[in-house]
Amino acid sequence: MMKLGVIVRQKEPTAWVNSMVTVVKSNGDVRICIDPKDLNKAISREHYPMKTVEEVVANIPNAKVFSKIDATSGFWHLKLDEDSSKLTCFNTPFGRYRFLRAPFGIKSIPEIFQRVMTEIMENIEGAEVIVDDILIWGSTIQEHDERLKKVLDRARQCNLKLSKSKCQFRKNEVDYVGHIISKDGLKPDPEKVRAVQKMKKPENKKELQTFLGFITYLSKFLSNMSDVSAPLRVLLEEKNEWCWEKEQDTSFNKLKDMATNAPILSYYDPKQPLTLNVDASSKGLGAVLLQNDKPIAYASRALTPTQQRYAQIEKETLAIVFGCQKFHHYVYGRQVEVESDHKPLENIFSKPLNEAPPRIQRFVLQLQKYDIVVRYKPGKSMYVSDTLSRMYLQETVEKLVPDIEINEIQLNAHLPISPEKYELFKKQTESDEILQQMKKINEEGWPLKKEELPEDLKMYWQFRNEITCIDNLLYKGLKLIIPTSLRKEMLQLIHETHMGIVKCKTRAREFMYWPGMMSDIQDIVEKCETCAVNNKKTNNKEPMITSKLPDRPSSKLAADLFQYKGEHYLLTVDYYSKWPEID
Repeated sequence: MMKLGVIVRQKEPTAWVNSMVTVVKSNGDVRICIDPKDLNKAISREHYPMKTVEEVVANIPNAKVFSKIDATSGFWHLKLDEDSSKLTCFNTPFGRYRFLRAPFGIKSIPEIFQRVMTEIMENIEGAEVIVDDILIWGSTIQEHDERLKKVLDRARQCNLKLSKSKCQFRKNEVDYVGHIISKDGLKPDPEKVRAVQKMKKPENKKELQTFLGFITYLSKFLSNMSDVSAPLRVLLEEKNEWCWEKEQDTSFNKLKDMATNAPILSYYDPKQPLTLNVDASSKGLGAVLLQNDKPIAYASRALTPTQQRYAQIEKETLAIVFGCQKFHHYVYGRQVEVESDHKPLENIFSKPLNEAPPRIQRFVLQLQKYDIVVRYKPGKSMYVSDTLSRMYLQETVEKLVPDIEINEIQLNAHLPISPEKYELFKKQTESDEILQQMKKINEEGWPLKKEELPEDLKMYWQFRNEITCIDNLLYKGLKLIIPTSLRKEMLQLIHETHMGIVKCKTRAREFMYWPGMMSDIQDIVEKCETCAVNNKKTNNKEPMITSKLPDRPSSKLAADLFQYKGEHYLLTVDYYSKWPEID
């Protein structure tokens, strides 16, 4: 990044210092990011208007041939001035650095990037820009090629780098910002409604109740919904046996068609508030984009076998990642309210990134480029996303988060542990009944009340949302939860150098945790014979030494430093007159 001129070392003091976060990409490279959560609160946005695809279509009459080109490393094209650059200063183990190019995560950057891209392609007829996607069109191949050459020449002049793999040339139709643009005009992207259209039919009363909850939520927009759904509601009556026949099949398909067409499915309006409603079930994710309570687009997908073993809070965070990535062209560059029925997520997104569990840190990093506000909404009122997450599409196409071995970059780098000891921890964790019980509850979801937990797990209740399972080991945040059989050995290691109680506790709380650990540490230190023999508390304190009174003012001065309300002061006192001065 230094060779590319993206960052530079910073030696002088700066008003702002951000936390550094590293991400290991799928190809093994390490990406350096910052966590600008506090900085974003102080940044003013210029609110440059983002174009909509409807506005673009209005400007392309008689279009027959299309190309789409994509800018790569988009934000790095924007050079920061000196003052802005110093705001992006961040700490590293090797000193402080600052960005010379716009980093991801700054909330004002998308609008600035839209303005710059618009100015670059200004006065080129047949070129439309939405963020980093450039659409070139023409009524004939010759006209299209002439315009495409002008765009490429302008990109070369402005040193705008393009992504070869994402470019499409001379097409009859292209996918552009969530729509299909063709010579016949604008067509909605089938992907927007496929999650509902391909929804499998219910196989029991519980699944039917879930689907009808979804339909009931939408019924306020249609007058005849109850008539169409009548054959399905008959199956919910206790006296009737489950029997899915042609009448029910027709009703089910009709309801799906109604849910994916006007007046229920509405067009996106950039001037209206936007809500992303997401949910995660044990095996699927669901998301719906809403404006004025009307859906704009639906999405669902299955969880991979690995993702199914995530803690519930991790699945719910992954659902937000899925929703934002699926509806990227709608949510990017504007503030979006995200609704989730998992209340702890409100706290997760308000805390510093390094306080989140390791896996959630990766998820939050994927969301840094979006301006989202996470709000809690009771699950009983989230019918649409709940239904989509339970009646999900049987696919895992999207690469939501790069698959990396977390233990390689988080555990082995963070914990002072040998491979042999690591395997021992895994073996003892697997044989620890309490930890295995907690692992199961963590995957299936914690109960709503503490009283519903087994007695041995109640002590973990207050930090249940910090617990995660990585490579069959349990963590509280970044601290390894020690199996019962290894706690005595860990106590001996903590106190092997015979440090005092405070230092032993400080050393232990960096890397490990178990309930009552602090009391156990204090107990072993107090009972240590070696420490008792060499206890320095028995030494007599030296008496205070009085100073002789000077014979004149300012011949002898006392000075000390102190801090008050974030400011540092120098206190000077004259021994003769006792006159104080503060600077």
